[in-house]
Amino acid sequence: MEKKLHNSEESLMKFRERVLEVKAQSAKLPMAFSALILENWKDDKATELPASGQISNMDANSKRQTAEKQRNVLRMLEKSLKREMDMQKKISALEQNEEHLKLKLHYTEQLSFCMEEAAEVVWGRFLEAENASEVLMGISKEMVGRLQIFQFTLNGSIQREDELSSKLQDCIKQLDAKDTVIKKLESSIAEHIARSSQVPILTEKVKSLEEQLKKSELRLQNANALNAESQEHLSEMENLVESLKESIYEAETRAENAETKVTQLTDTNVELVEEINFLKGSRDSSTKKVTVLEKQLRESEIQLQHAKASSEASQEQQNMLYTAIWDMETLIDDLKSKVSKAESKTDGVEEQCIVLSESNMELNKEISFLRSRVNALEMCLDEANESKAAKAKEIIVRTELIMDTVMQLTRERERIQNQLFSLTRENEILAAKLRGASLTMFDNGHGGGGKLVASKNDSLSETCEKLFEEAMPLSKSLKTGTF
Repeated sequence: MEKKLHNSEESLMKFRERVLEVKAQSAKLPMAFSALILENWKDDKATELPASGQISNMDANSKRQTAEKQRNVLRMLEKSLKREMDMQKKISALEQNEEHLKLKLHYTEQLSFCMEEAAEVVWGRFLEAENASEVLMGISKEMVGRLQIFQFTLNGSIQREDELSSKLQDCIKQLDAKDTVIKKLESSIAEHIARSSQVPILTEKVKSLEEQLKKSELRLQNANALNAESQEHLSEMENLVESLKESIYEAETRAENAETKVTQLTDTNVELVEEINFLKGSRDSSTKKVTVLEKQLRESEIQLQHAKASSEASQEQQNMLYTAIWDMETLIDDLKSKVSKAESKTDGVEEQCIVLSESNMELNKEISFLRSRVNALEMCLDEANESKAAKAKEIIVRTELIMDTVMQLTRERERIQNQLFSLTRENEILAAKLRGASLTMFDNGHGGGGKLVASKNDSLSETCEKLFEEAMPLSKSLKTGTF
């Protein structure tokens, strides 16, 4: 209502300002009309001064212009009069509205005065009820604050228990994980121990392979020595073959010489026989010559026999040489086959030596790796045992702490139970007092104020009863030990 009144007052002020402006404009209009008449009169006077030839034309023009100006002024005056009439009508309507609004304002002021008086009465009663309710609310807030503090402590203890239980579970999980890790380490250690038990077998194999290497090296050395001896024997045999070839060549030359001598002796023998026959005819003349020739024949026969014997001996020697050469060639072939076999054996032994050396290197590497792995596993076992002992100590300490906290929590629970019992009793007493106070306020109250106080007291009693009902299950849960 106040806003509407304020808006109507503002609109009235605006209309009044507009009316004043219109009145000022209407006051200015007759002044402007008189000024126009004076100007027309001056123009008429001025037009009378020119020459007589132009007077008639000028009069006609001036009359026309004055007539048009008067018409325009009359039209303007009519329009301004119409506007003034409209403005007067609007002003009258606005004045009527203003009077109507003034009446409404008067009625509303009277109503507001009556309402203010009633409100003052109600407000006094309300303040009394509010003071009482504030006192009761302060008491209930104190009780609620205590309850909230106890609930907060309970929640804190519950959270501590949950945290401790979660920490216990985490510790148990960590222990289980470490047990699994230790089991894995033990299994891996057992595997490595089994592998390390295979290490002496591998070392024995390595030793046997090394012995085989040594034997093969000795065989290689023997084969190399035999090869060198066979090569020396071959060179000696080749030298013998060359010497035998030279002796054969000499024997062949001797045989050829003996054959030539035999042919020569046969020729001389034939000649001597012819001479003997020729001389036999002439015995008497040449007896001495015959004896000489016989001696020469005997000597030539002896030489022939010697030459035949030497040729036979040379042939025998040649046959012997051929047989020796054949034997030497067979020996050389045998020695060559033996040398090739020895070379193939040496190649195979060298390959075996290379393979054995490579396998020996690999086995040495595996042994060193296994030894380092065994050392690392032993270190891991020691670390795991140390960590296990440390974790066991930590778990013992944490279990002791948890037991201490559990004992503290049980003590706090008992203390909170006692406090809750005392609070429930105080709540019951306060609820009874509130009910009595609400009944007395209801009996002493008058009219609407008494009803308001009663309703306030009822709401306060309801809130207290709700708090009491919320506190009862907490006390029951604390009695039973469940949160």
